[in-house]
Amino acid sequence: MPTIIDFHAVFSKACASHETPAGLVENLMPEVSKASWLLITSNSLIGATESTTLTMVLERAIPHGVAIALDVAWQPDSWGLEPDTKPTPEVLRRFLPLAQEAALIHCTPEEADDFFSSHDPLAIHSSLSQRPGVAITGTDGSVGWCIGGRMGTMETQMHNDQESFFSALIESFAEKPSLLGNAGEGPGTEAVADSEGLTDALLSAASK
Repeated sequence: MPTIIDFHAVFSKACASHETPAGLVENLMPEVSKASWLLITSNSLIGATESTTLTMVLERAIPHGVAIALDVAWQPDSWGLEPDTKPTPEVLRRFLPLAQEAALIHCTPEEADDFFSSHDPLAIHSSLSQRPGVAITGTDGSVGWCIGGRMGTMETQMHNDQESFFSALIESFAEKPSLLGNAGEGPGTEAVADSEGLTDALLSAASK
């Protein structure tokens, strides 16, 4: 069965017995290297130890075929900033390398504008070297995407549970990697996802 690992959860658990990034990486890699997806949020970049550990894990996990799912999930208060503060240049500097490694990115329209200077899924997809799948969800239930060589928008009954939506979407792609089309296979490939299957996956994720 495909395995999806939440990086922050396993990092926090590993911290109970290891303190240095090197020790944490050695503790995490046996589990991470067997995963199909590694879920990461922008908050993984806050602390120096977690950020360094994440960088080292990605260097070893990606060659094992582990796909990176990035949920922007911007929480300015976690960074010591006032509520509703936009990401600072330093946050963006840390964030961009992570976005460049992602196979799938999720954000709100506001996060898309703040982190990628656009809320057009195709523009975000095209701006990143790995050409990731991009899903943008609004609090009004709207979903816009550029995934697997397909683009579209829809209105759903989803309103606030963004985290559950993305988790469910990752599960669909873990079970049916073909829905991502060329994502994860590198730039230049031409695989296109099944339109009906992709729409079903998005609707199913929105109903969770």
